[in-house]
Amino acid sequence: MKRQKRMMILLGILAVCTAGTVAVSRIDFEEKMSETETAIIDIDSADITRLAWNYEEEVSFVRQDGEWQYEADEKMAVDQELLDEIAENLSQITSDKMVEEVQALSVYGLSEPSYSITVETEEETYEIQIGDETFSDGEIYISIGDDYVYLTDAELTDEIAYSLLDCVQKEEIPEMESISALTINNEETVDMVYKENSGYCYSDAYTYYLKENEAYRNLDNEKTESAFADLSEFSWEECADYYAEDSELASYGLEEPAAEVSIVYTPVQEEGEEEEAETSEDSAEQTEEEQEFSYQVGTANDTYYAKLTDSNIVYTISQEVYDAAVNASYEELKPDEVILLDWSTVDSIEIEFDGNVYAVEVENGGEEDAVYTFNDSEIEFGDILEQLSQITISEDQEAELSDNKEELALTFHRNTEENSTVELVFYQYNGSYCISVLNGEETNCVDRESVVDLKEAVNSVILDTNYEE
Repeated sequence: MKRQKRMMILLGILAVCTAGTVAVSRIDFEEKMSETETAIIDIDSADITRLAWNYEEEVSFVRQDGEWQYEADEKMAVDQELLDEIAENLSQITSDKMVEEVQALSVYGLSEPSYSITVETEEETYEIQIGDETFSDGEIYISIGDDYVYLTDAELTDEIAYSLLDCVQKEEIPEMESISALTINNEETVDMVYKENSGYCYSDAYTYYLKENEAYRNLDNEKTESAFADLSEFSWEECADYYAEDSELASYGLEEPAAEVSIVYTPVQEEGEEEEAETSEDSAEQTEEEQEFSYQVGTANDTYYAKLTDSNIVYTISQEVYDAAVNASYEELKPDEVILLDWSTVDSIEIEFDGNVYAVEVENGGEEDAVYTFNDSEIEFGDILEQLSQITISEDQEAELSDNKEELALTFHRNTEENSTVELVFYQYNGSYCISVLNGEETNCVDRESVVDLKEAVNSVILDTNYEE
């Protein structure tokens, strides 16, 4: 035990001595530095034909006919602006200090360099080795294969701080002025459209619809707008594969995608394009021309991926985008409210419960001075309509209508050409829920207590009027 302890102490002393020796050696050599500005590389960036470096991995790019290509695989789409920027930064490298008498490259971290850079032109090749950073001044030691060690700005390492996938030209996600249709193929087909004043349903307050063959089901405006935004206003996170072969797609969950999203949109016009469109005779066609954007999403190993439908480039995406695509359904996007009606369009209301039918006439519907009359007597009915508007669909309960007893029925007669009659019927289901049926088609479960409260409010108004008579 004592021997082991003694050995540990000796090793500690040796480490300290070694570090001290290196520090002293470096100081000793730094005393022999000359402060002469030297151009390590001084060329026109346009003359560079090849760039290579080994940040994280070895990468190399060649320039042919003015275009950068990944030397190992021409299928890779290279970010031309990024490579031009790197070339520009590496075309001018200067040093303000130089070690003229180099005794040991290890003193400067150059016996095993952190990084290396190759810059080639048609006439010359520059090999740059990058060593340690100085203790101060924000500089690094570099060598270029001669007998000297140079100091240059440590930002040089930033110029090559790119992996291969960092250099991939990411495909554009277009800016969309408006979206007219969005289709999602997940476990089902969710075909949605946006259209104002469509006449597709009883209320023009709805602008988003689920298209089923030639029929349209209204969707919740806020929910669907949010889904449209999630699926169109996103960005690729990182490039995961610059060219995934069909056999490789399974590793990203894209051999059989969890969902495919197709968007029909009108693109945002650039300022110049807007001016051109304004002066063109065909401006209407130019501004209204729609385009399609389509992509697929998948998941593997707790990571979410996507690619354009007709592309081999794979990206990572956020879970939010993935979830929006995979979870889209009518059940997720259907309205919360049982009925959304513009009361200003209502001229009269028929109310049926307990085997009786009551008619309420409406003047100035939807306005503050709206007048509701029953049997020629003015009644307080505005609060009842507000109460009706607050009844919401229960998301956690489904039921099919059978021989259920009718609880309350309301028929709204409107001053509109389309959907001039809207009927809402509540049926008894169980002690907790009623079934609502809108225009004989839309069937949902609602809280029974809210229906009972509505019925009691209606009954109270009618009974009070009858009593007064």
